[in-house]
Amino acid sequence: MFKKIAFVHYCTQDLDRALTFYRDVLGLQLRVQNDKWIEFDIGGQRLALRQVDSMPSLPGSANPAGAMVWLEAKPIEQAIIKLKGNNAKFINDLESFSYGKMATFADPDGNPIGLYEPPEKNT
Repeated sequence: MFKKIAFVHYCTQDLDRALTFYRDVLGLQLRVQNDKWIEFDIGGQRLALRQVDSMPSLPGSANPAGAMVWLEAKPIEQAIIKLKGNNAKFINDLESFSYGKMATFADPDGNPIGLYEPPEKNT
């Protein structure tokens, strides 16, 4: 029935600002652009942003609703330095676990984005 994830998408109230952030700050490759939708390619996967008048939220919550994208970053520390240099707002600082390193930041609309570095493989 389901063969793959078609795409992941976030809502944005400012498509131009989102374009600048995802293309210029994160360095993602723009794939599709029109007046209400932009789409980026990340290693063959699609990340889309859709223009909305107001951000959707979960009932009883002020936080944006939706999925969370995790970007693989290796080394994660360099990605964090670059993002902080571009004034990215971090939600959770770098944490190390047996299953890898993780940190979370927000895009200009407050959508959370995760950074993930897999653990080193023992050889």
